[in-house]
Amino acid sequence: MKIGAFILIFFSCVAFVLSAYNLFNVFTHPLKFETEIVECSKNFNLSPELVASLINVESSFNENSRSNKDAIGLMQLKLSTANYMNELNSQDDITENELFNPKMNINLGCQYLRYLINKFENINTALASYNAGETRVRSWLNSGIYSTDGKTLSYIPYEETRNYVEKINKNLKYYKKIFNK
Repeated sequence: MKIGAFILIFFSCVAFVLSAYNLFNVFTHPLKFETEIVECSKNFNLSPELVASLINVESSFNENSRSNKDAIGLMQLKLSTANYMNELNSQDDITENELFNPKMNINLGCQYLRYLINKFENINTALASYNAGETRVRSWLNSGIYSTDGKTLSYIPYEETRNYVEKINKNLKYYKKIFNK
């Protein structure tokens, strides 16, 4: 085989592998509602890639998603959490149907994520709280077992929550590439 043919075959194989990898990422890291994500994340001083990564893990960008714990929509909010966010802003309660609205859901989800980040002062701790709940995370922080400083979790005892935070951080790398085109 001539060297030119070998080089051509080699680069064709590399191109095929890269195309397959990009196609895989398109399916595993969808991006819908980009305008709403950018707008809402900006309103709450969050990075759009963090919000997109959270949405990917929570609902895979399915705005009609509902969990077995009655978390609703793209950012998987419970109606009580959404209405608590509205209450903090002196806004009226919303209905379950309104929470399926992508813009409403992303806005309230971003507000809730910002609330948790402000409360816990650490993004990974806030993400753990988004998944496991504030009370549970506060107990982990105060236990002395999972946190040495009472602010940062050195270990997340729930496997589901630990995997959740890891997935968001892993996805974050991909979404950074998309939003920083």
